[in-house]
Order: sequence, then C-alpha cells, then structure tokens
Amino acid sequence: MSSQLIDVIKKMLIQVFRPLVRILLRLNVPYHVVSDILKWTYVDVSNNYFGINGKKPSKSRISVITGLSRVQVDQQLKTNMFSHDNSHRKWHRAGRVLTGWIEDKDYIDHHNKSKIIPIESADKPDFKQLVEKYSGGATYKSVLDELLTSEAVVVNSNNEVELIKPYYLTDNDPDDIQNVDFLGLSTQYLLETIDHNIDPERQPPRFQRIVLHDKLPKSLAGLAESYARKKSQELANDVDEYIEHLIQHSELEEDQELVPYIGVGIYFYKADDDKNPL
Repeated sequence: MSSQLIDVIKKMLIQVFRPLVRILLRLNVPYHVVSDILKWTYVDVSNNYFGINGKKPSKSRISVITGLSRVQVDQQLKTNMFSHDNSHRKWHRAGRVLTGWIEDKDYIDHHNKSKIIPIESADKPDFKQLVEKYSGGATYKSVLDELLTSEAVVVNSNNEVELIKPYYLTDNDPDDIQNVDFLGLSTQYLLETIDHNIDPERQPPRFQRIVLHDKLPKSLAGLAESYARKKSQELANDVDEYIEHLIQHSELEEDQELVPYIGVGIYFYKADDDKNPL
C-alpha cells in the first residue's frame, strides 16, 4: 500500500469518524465500547464476506486479514453482539402514514392543511383507514402509539387525532432511540452504496450523486434549504409510491425471491463552522 493511499485513507477515516465521534460523545459512549464493537465488526465482516471459493474463511485467515490473534477471533465469533430488531420498520411505517396525511386529498382541507381526523368513523375518512392505506400492514393502534411517543400527533377529548409535525423523528434529542436507529440505518445504506460503486467486481454502479456549491450568501441559505426540502420530499414520495405499487403488484405472483431492502436516501447538507476542516 503506497504512502499516498495511506494518507487518503487516514483523511477518509477522520472525515467519517469526526461527526460520528461528536454524536457518540454527546451520548456519553466511551472509546473502549466503540473499539470493542469495531473489533467484533472486523471479525464479523471477514467471516461473512472474505471467504475463498464460496466457503467460510478459517479462523487463521480471519486472523491474517484483520490483524487480530486467533484467540481474539475465536472470542469475537462466539460473541452475540445484539438481538434482531425491526425497530426501523416502525418509524418507516409511521413516516409513510404522515406523508399520506399531508398529501392525500381525503385528508387535507381546502387550505391544503392536514385535517383533524377521528380515530374511527363510519362516514368520513379516519385515522384507522389512513394507517390501513399507507402503513403497509401495521395496526392503527401501534402506529398511533409510535406517533404519540414521537410527539408527531395528539389525541383530543373528542377522540380525534391532530397532526403536530409531518415527520416522525424527534428534533434535537440525542437520547431518542429512534433517532439513533435512524442514524445507523441511513449511514449504513449510504456507505453500502459507495462500497458497491468503488468495488470493481460489482457492476453496474448504483445511482449516487452529490451537489455542492460554495460562495452562497448566508442570507439566501434558507431559500436554498426550503427549495431542496420541497423537491426532495416530492422525489421521495414519488419513489416510495412507485416501489409500493411494484410490491402490491408482485403479490399476484407466487414464490417470489425478495430483496432484503431497496430505496433512495436524500439529505440536505449545509456546512457548519468547522474548526478542523480536512
């Protein structure tokens, strides 16, 4: 490995680690916890992706490519780091319900604002019907509980649900479990896309773009963010509806092989004043 490549890798790791470490320090996560998880992940990835001729690698091979001793490799292979968790499905389903609430003509008034809707009703659109239409199979009670917990909705004395904010994740709360879960999944999907695109053995490349501008006056940054938010939300909704349509259509056929997950991630970037830019 050339010294130039080593320098580029160091820079890349600092760029990835710096925002992550800021988050971890706010969450009071000490270094040794992260280092233990990194050690386990090195062994786990080696064991699952770096075999030869389709076979699992030996402990000796894992030791060689990770730089860990065989004893350490054996210890990590026996460690169950976490139990299976589908919490991301909860916030995804809840988010879809909120999107339907602000866009579906049955749930918005003549001012184009989301209606206050009854939980259940025999003669007009209600929350139960909204969940059945947009959640992808979740019960309306479970979605309501999730939205109440995230303070996205309130239920009034008439047993009606009012939309407070059209997004699911809570704002600026580093201890919120859903936000931390969202961080992990979003970062994973972005890095998996980049990994696919820089791996010469995997073709064709997946769509990945970034648009950056400098020298924009701070007074206009709000306008840029509002425009990006509007257009990005429209794209996200359109892709989400199209994929859901494909899923519904595919249910007509039997014995389908399923993709574990598929989708599009969008984010808006605005540089903060960084004391240590790279």
